[in-house]
Amino acid sequence: MSTIPLRPLGFGEVVDGALQLYRGDFGLYYLIALLAAVPGYILMLVTGADATMLAADPEMDPAAMLGEMGVALVAIVFAWLMTWVGTVAVAVAMAERIEERPVSVGRSYRETLRHLPRAAGASILAFVLFGLVAGVLMAVAFAVMASFVLSGSIALTLIGGLGLFVVGAALTMFWLAATFGILPAVVIEGRGVIGALQRSLGLCRGGWLRVIGIMVVAMIIRTAPTVAIMVLFGMQDMFTSPEALGTVDAETQWLMNTATLLIGPLTVPFMVGSIMMLFHDRRVRSEAYDLETLAGTMDAP
Repeated sequence: MSTIPLRPLGFGEVVDGALQLYRGDFGLYYLIALLAAVPGYILMLVTGADATMLAADPEMDPAAMLGEMGVALVAIVFAWLMTWVGTVAVAVAMAERIEERPVSVGRSYRETLRHLPRAAGASILAFVLFGLVAGVLMAVAFAVMASFVLSGSIALTLIGGLGLFVVGAALTMFWLAATFGILPAVVIEGRGVIGALQRSLGLCRGGWLRVIGIMVVAMIIRTAPTVAIMVLFGMQDMFTSPEALGTVDAETQWLMNTATLLIGPLTVPFMVGSIMMLFHDRRVRSEAYDLETLAGTMDAP
């Protein structure tokens, strides 16, 4: 029997339910997410790569600059992929807990290996489709923006820049909403690559604004620790001031990476909990999942 209430949930109830899931087995979820973040942290430590290496230093030799940027990009992408694997593992563990079944760190990762190809395939497919749509829309937005700039009007240029930002933000929010149900569809319902994406899109029908709102809140909370660490160490200056490049010593970089390793996984369970609660709510609202489950319970001996 699921521990989530069998009824439609309000916006606040979804967020509160995510917090309840988060607190219910915080130690387990945190450890799962932390273990996934360790390989990326080690790679960063060994290679000395960090996000500041992606900022171009005009005084650096072009070949050396490209080499450093390539190393940094590989390390960052690898760390992101491992974090995503940890997110899938947290989703597996949380799905088991919701159904009141026993689960452990080892079992979560074993089950993740079974779900990983389908989850990865659906996520990549969604990213490619999103990239194609976003590419066309952004190209049109850039063309409009360029026409405004060529017109010489400051007002039109500002309006064009604002419009470009709005289009980018809208596309990002739409992508968050469109893909929210991929993990639950794979982990809970066992759907395939195309089926998981179709399921996610189908559950958004009739509730796009609601799904977007919850996913934006969850994403803000998910990324808040990382942003706070960057601000604390003044890393935002590396991308706005060329003079600041190369001023971060190895000890400071190690402290920042370690802080990210330990604090970053804190919000992964909340993000997953929000997805689980939202997935349940959309099933109840669009498919009467609560009545179906209740009927099945009454028919059981």
